[in-house]
Amino acid sequence: MRRVRGVYESTNSNNVLEELADILEIIHAITEYHGFSIEDLENVRRSKAEKQGEFKEKVFLIDVED
Repeated sequence: MRRVRGVYESTNSNNVLEELADILEIIHAITEYHGFSIEDLENVRRSKAEKQGEFKEKVFLIDVED
């Protein structure tokens, strides 16, 4: 999560790209460790984006109360 926060708060484009590459490498490794492909992950991402929207506005949902 530290790397994600660093990307979100960074103002240096080169640093952002480097951090994103590190995060992507971690995501690939965890995905494959659990027996899924990157294509499986992308399919789930697309499905969730269609149902719940995308993260293009940088808005975080902190909490939900029932």
